[in-house]
Amino acid sequence: MPERVVTCRVLSGRGNQCTGEAVDPGAELKICARHLAEAQRLIHAAFQRARKTEDSR
Repeated sequence: MPERVVTCRVLSGRGNQCTGEAVDPGAELKICARHLAEAQRLIHAAFQRARKTEDSR
């Protein structure tokens, strides 16, 4: 019996669910590689902004 594919849970602005395969199907956050990379870029940018704010004090 084939294993069930778990898809990404991210929704577009129009409410369409991403059809990418989840990186870790057993994880609490089911997200595909594309959305994981996007989240990592956003987190990195936020840390950079926070660091700049701390350095300018």
